[in-house]
Amino acid sequence: MAAVVGAKTFHLTDRQCTSILDWAAEQPQNGLVLRAFLASIALAALQPKEALVLRVRDVELADDGNGWLLIRPQGQERRETDSERAGAERRVPACRELVALLKAEIARRDLRPDDAIFVLDDGRPLTAPVYRKIWQQARAAVLEAHEADSSLGRNISALRDACIAAWLKNGDQSAAHIFVVAECAGMSAPRLAERFAHCLRKPTRDEIPWDRLEAALALPDLANEPAPSAVHCP
Repeated sequence: MAAVVGAKTFHLTDRQCTSILDWAAEQPQNGLVLRAFLASIALAALQPKEALVLRVRDVELADDGNGWLLIRPQGQERRETDSERAGAERRVPACRELVALLKAEIARRDLRPDDAIFVLDDGRPLTAPVYRKIWQQARAAVLEAHEADSSLGRNISALRDACIAAWLKNGDQSAAHIFVVAECAGMSAPRLAERFAHCLRKPTRDEIPWDRLEAALALPDLANEPAPSAVHCP
């Protein structure tokens, strides 16, 4: 079943995301590069346009098998609906699974530092029309009939949304945690909280610091204030 987190809000489950990646890998043409491309969206919350321009030099590897992706700004494009931080360079954590897929793709095609990672097997660049077609085929192959007929995973950005939702749900949801997730996703914290409010845990009544709220909202004690001195007219 789909992960239903609100009346009109749906996210792909981990199982569905994994099944889509596996389906892509099984395709006889461009299967491996498509899986790596989709994984960069599903596991690092990249925007598709960011993944398309990812180069070998943008992948930083750590000794423990994890890594970082350096996401560079794309020209002067800035969309208010996506982020107040659009156009800012950022480092995004890459889990072991994603790092392994990227390393395999780099080795398979003997890529150099300046080479784009996601290129079709015939040497042509991976483009939006190509990945959108594959996405629709993968969605139809993996989802149940009633899910395919719904808005679940309608666009490839559903992989990014599922990743961001998982980042939020798997942390303590403190202000610092939300800020870090926003930084990794390339969004402002207020925009993140607004768009993914359904993923944030609501505090119980006992967790709300009522005493501090009352102190912050309290009016000054006017009874103890010194009375203003009289003003004498000449």
